[in-house]
Amino acid sequence: MEYFDIHSHILPGVDDGSQSLEESMAMLDIAYQEGTRNVMLTPHYMRGRNQYNKEELKKRFVDFKQEVHRKYPDMQLYLGNEILYEDGIVDDLKAGLIQTMNDTKYVLVEFNIRISYNQLYQAIRKLTNARYRPIIAHVERYRCLFKHLERIDELVRMETYLQMNISSVYGGLLDEDARWCKKLVREGYISFFGTDAHDLENRAPYITDYVAWIEKKCGVDALEQMFVNNAKKMIENQYIID
Repeated sequence: MEYFDIHSHILPGVDDGSQSLEESMAMLDIAYQEGTRNVMLTPHYMRGRNQYNKEELKKRFVDFKQEVHRKYPDMQLYLGNEILYEDGIVDDLKAGLIQTMNDTKYVLVEFNIRISYNQLYQAIRKLTNARYRPIIAHVERYRCLFKHLERIDELVRMETYLQMNISSVYGGLLDEDARWCKKLVREGYISFFGTDAHDLENRAPYITDYVAWIEKKCGVDALEQMFVNNAKKMIENQYIID
């Protein structure tokens, strides 16, 4: 199976992720060895605080992709943004200032981890009303959603998609956060996995051990749906039916 990482900070020199071409290539070495063959590069978009504009970002992406394909011609790279939601984000999207996921209507959105559910709900509503398809980045982090399946259900009914960081399934029975993550995975709420890789040490793009747990508990078909098929539909701007 050729895995698809939809959330990474491997594009060098644009955010708090990789700081050099050498570091980025070393991160992709790990990803390749782990079986990843498709990577969405999603540098942070923080309104008024970015180190680049969209045109500069695309040029860096093209240059980086050329470097990668010299070493890994079968590694497919795509460009997006991880968008920190705040007032004005929908306006920036409409103005074309933000990179959507592979130029589709899908957008990867993160929030303050202490956001209230009402604030998160209203943000998602604004995005969907503007005809975007929001993917909530690392959904396991938001305390307003923790152990609230009724809220998760409501968001999913709004055609919101949930991305989980693959390493979040790691943890034993006494780890409440890991138990919550495993519940979301087992019950089919997660549409996408990503590594959220930032570096070579604490946040490297390892997946093998976590993939083994998902395959054991959910089966190979569910693993392929969450880690391959949904992502392929997303980059082609197709609707995902879970």
